[in-house]
Amino acid sequence: MNMPGSDRSLGGVHALGGLGNLCPLCQGGFLGLVLRRANGEGLGGVRQATRQAGEVIYRRHEPGEAVYSICKGAVKLERVLPDGRSRVVRVLQAGALLGLELLADRVHHHTAVCVGRTQLCEVPVAVLERSALAEPGVHAALMQQWQGLCDECDVVISEFLTGPARVRLARLVLHLARIHPTHTCQTMSRDDMASLLDLTPETVSRTMATFKREGLVAEHAGVLACQLAGLEAISIGRLP
Repeated sequence: MNMPGSDRSLGGVHALGGLGNLCPLCQGGFLGLVLRRANGEGLGGVRQATRQAGEVIYRRHEPGEAVYSICKGAVKLERVLPDGRSRVVRVLQAGALLGLELLADRVHHHTAVCVGRTQLCEVPVAVLERSALAEPGVHAALMQQWQGLCDECDVVISEFLTGPARVRLARLVLHLARIHPTHTCQTMSRDDMASLLDLTPETVSRTMATFKREGLVAEHAGVLACQLAGLEAISIGRLP
């Protein structure tokens, strides 16, 4: 269903015939558990979608009917400040869920935008609610998802908004790259990094250029490769 103000009509979207057609990450994760407990109800509403960089998944204050799991790529969550500027408040990657706030009040609390090419699995909120009410295991897993989102907020406050620019940027890059076996992540724009870290784009650009000269990061075709040991030393203040 296309909601007013959203860009959900864009990108490649197709309905799924059942659990087996979810991406492997979702099959083995929270959404897979939900669908196994759904007894076939509502599975016609399960969809996969491939979105492009800059594409809006949903907008703040927009009503919604589905929760999204990130299969590949990354999504930034934005809020608008009182002065009208948009501020990135979180960046979520593969395995994270988007839109859980719909379980509370049926409207989105952020604007969700794809950082790069992103693959999503979409499950109706109604399916999630039925499974959570009927199965204690699903309810417990849902609470774990909520706690994970709370932990992500703590990371932003405690790690990304404290310390010198060099330390903040090292922590952000580490946070994005650690979950990948190859120690790589999708490249974010300098403006988005600056917004998340409460720095200026110029400061982020200069610091990233220094990281490149020092061999700590390398960028190619939208992918950022990281040298974890050096970045970790910077993130805890062992290196200037």
